[in-house]
Amino acid sequence: MKEIKIETADLERLSGIYPEMTEKQLYEIARGEKEGIQFSLYADKTLSPEEMAKKREALTLAKKRAVTAFECRYFYGTMKYFDMVASTREMIFESLIDEKNGVSYRDIDRWASSNGQLQGKMMKIYETLTKDKIVKDIFDSDERLPEEYSNIIEGIKVEENAFETAVSFPLNMTAKVYKTFGKGAFDKNENVAVTPETRFIVKNKLSSYSEAHFSVSLESEDLTVAIATTPNRSAIKADADLAVLIIDKGHIYYDNASKYMDVKLLVKGLRS
Repeated sequence: MKEIKIETADLERLSGIYPEMTEKQLYEIARGEKEGIQFSLYADKTLSPEEMAKKREALTLAKKRAVTAFECRYFYGTMKYFDMVASTREMIFESLIDEKNGVSYRDIDRWASSNGQLQGKMMKIYETLTKDKIVKDIFDSDERLPEEYSNIIEGIKVEENAFETAVSFPLNMTAKVYKTFGKGAFDKNENVAVTPETRFIVKNKLSSYSEAHFSVSLESEDLTVAIATTPNRSAIKADADLAVLIIDKGHIYYDNASKYMDVKLLVKGLRS
């Protein structure tokens, strides 16, 4: 955190505005001024210095939350595999505000995605999330998922009717469900009771963006299973690929779902 220095001249100037305040009260006003917040909102002589400090800290945090939200909103970086399980923008925002995943906003007054600072924070988060796991990207190889996980992907059911395409997972779990769809849209729900009969709509022909890439992630404490359409890696123009992501206590597996299931209905119409 950048050190904020309060000079004697600052206190003397403010004492002319607030002559009835103590030096400690004036210090809190001066600090708020340095932090760029409306110190007039807490410049009350009836408040103790400790009470003023609490109000100042709350106003400073609110300001930094607003700036952070604005900057993250217009950031378009990707978190590689983790794009399938969470919004990169939300992940960066939460890490910066909550001081987790090895990043901090406390020494930054304002940052912009254009200068790479958010990109750097994102890479720190990625390193933290993967440091205790073995990452196995076997998408382009003949290697397969462990049997317990390949059975899950093989058991995914795909249904299509005149209006929509839906998928069901052969799982019984209470999960955090994260979905992406359309042009950068996403949705998330906590504590969802998932069964093999639970249908997740991934394409809706009545939607403005019915032919858009999508993803569905089911996350519990011990296991995450996600699928996502991705641009085809082939040099030949073709339908998209369907990726599968499995995260357990010690591994991150990333694979091509077509090794285990018929993906035609899910990638149909989605070009690279």
